Amino acid sequence: MKIITQTTQTKDHYSNPVKTFFDRFDLTTVSRQANAARTKGFSFSVVFSFIVQSIFSNGSTYRFYQKQTSHLPFSDKTFRNLLNDSRINWQKLLLLLAKAVSVYFATLTADSRRNVFIIDDSMYARTNAKKVEGATLQYDHAKKKYVKGFRFLQLGWSDGNSFLPVAFSLLSGKNQICETPSTDQRTNSGKRQAQAHRKGTDVAVELVINALKQGIQADYVLFDTWFSSPKMFHQLKELGCYCVAMVKRTKKVHYRFDGQSMDAKEIFQLNKKRRGRSRYLLSVSVEAVVGENSVPLKLVFVRNRNKRNEYLVLASTDTSLTEDEIIQLYGRRWAIEVYFKMCKHYLKLTKYQGLSYDGIFAYTTAVAIAYMILAVQEREASDDRTIGELFYLLIDELSEIPVAEAIRQLVDLFKEVLTDEYVLDELILDNILCKFIAQLPKSLQKQLICFA
Repeated sequence: MKIITQTTQTKDHYSNPVKTFFDRFDLTTVSRQANAARTKGFSFSVVFSFIVQSIFSNGSTYRFYQKQTSHLPFSDKTFRNLLNDSRINWQKLLLLLAKAVSVYFATLTADSRRNVFIIDDSMYARTNAKKVEGATLQYDHAKKKYVKGFRFLQLGWSDGNSFLPVAFSLLSGKNQICETPSTDQRTNSGKRQAQAHRKGTDVAVELVINALKQGIQADYVLFDTWFSSPKMFHQLKELGCYCVAMVKRTKKVHYRFDGQSMDAKEIFQLNKKRRGRSRYLLSVSVEAVVGENSVPLKLVFVRNRNKRNEYLVLASTDTSLTEDEIIQLYGRRWAIEVYFKMCKHYLKLTKYQGLSYDGIFAYTTAVAIAYMILAVQEREASDDRTIGELFYLLIDELSEIPVAEAIRQLVDLFKEVLTDEYVLDELILDNILCKFIAQLPKSLQKQLICFA
C-alpha cells in the first residue's frame, strides 16, 4: 500500500511509526537509565532510530545508510560505534520499553486477564563465524545437526492478544570458534559475556527476576520440556510465579504420587484414562520434590494430535486451574515461535554482519524493539479502543470524501440494488440496514444519523 502524502507537521509526526513509538514511550528517558545517553556528538535517540528504521528496509543497515546519506548528518562510523558501545545496558533498555508497552496494553484488557511470561530458545546461526566473538558450535534440534552461532534464549510477555520481547541472552559455550576478549565483569559488556557462559535454565530464571524487578507483571511462566524440571518449578515458585509447562516423559525425572516416586509414564500407566473425545486423557495431582521441599503439581495428559498412539504431559503449579484452562494457557506459548519466525525471516535478525559480541547483542535488541513497534501497530489496528484522536487526525487525508459520507453512499447503493427485489419489502430492507448500521462504531452511527 502506498504511503499517503502528509501535508502538515502534525500528520508528519504520525507518518513515522518509529519516531512516534520512541516519542510515545519516552526513549530519551529510557536511554539515560540504560547508560546510553551521549555526552557529545549525536544523541542516542537519533542514531538508534536510524538503526531501527534500517531493519524495515530491503537491505542491510549500511545499504540503508548509503541511500539516506544526503539526509543524515552523521557518518556510518557513528552507528557502528553505537552498536559496539560496551557501556550500554541493552537488556535494561529493552526491559524498560517492554514495561511501558505492557502497561499500555493493560489498559486495553480486563483486569481478570491472565498475563504470562514465555521462555524459549532458538538457534542464532552465523554460518561464517570464524571471527565472530563468542560463537560456538550449537546443536540445532530442528535441523538435527551442529551449526555455528549462538543459542538465542528469549523471555517474552503476552496478554493473549499481543506478544512483547522482554529480555534475552545470546548463550555461548565451551568450544568457542573465536573467543571474546577479556573484559572487566563489573561492566555491562562483562556481565553480558559472563551470562553467555552460564547454564540456560539459570539464565532463564535470571531474566524472569530482572523482568519482575522492573515491574513487568505476569501471573504465569510458560515453557516447554527443555526448561521443565522440579528445580525450575521450585525456583519460580519462590519468585511468586505459577508455571504451566510441558514436562518430559523420561525415567530420569520423578514426581511423588501416592507417597511413591514415579516418572510420568508410570503415573499414566497406573491410572484409568478418560473415554470418548475428551481434550485430555488423565489429570492427577502430584508433587515435584527438590531436597526437603516439594511443589504441588497438576499433571494433565493430553492426546497428541499428530500421533494418536502418543500423549503429551502438561504441568501446572497452580492446582486450582481446570484442565481446559491449563491447555488453553499453554497454547499461548506459540506466540514466541511466531516471534522467532518474524525476527529471522522478516526483521533480518541473523543478517547482521558485525563480529563483536556487543554489536550482535545491540542489533538483536534493535530487532526486538522493531517487533515491539509492529506489535503496537497491530494492536491499535485491531482494537477500536485505540483509534481515538489519531483516527480523526489521519482520516482527513482522504480528501475525496469523508468516511461517513462514503458509508452513506454505500448504503444508498445497497438500497437501490435491492429495490427491484420483490422478495424484500421496505420494512425488511429497513431492518437489514438498521442491523448493519448498529454494527458500526458509535461515532460513525451518529454521523450517519445526521446525514439521514
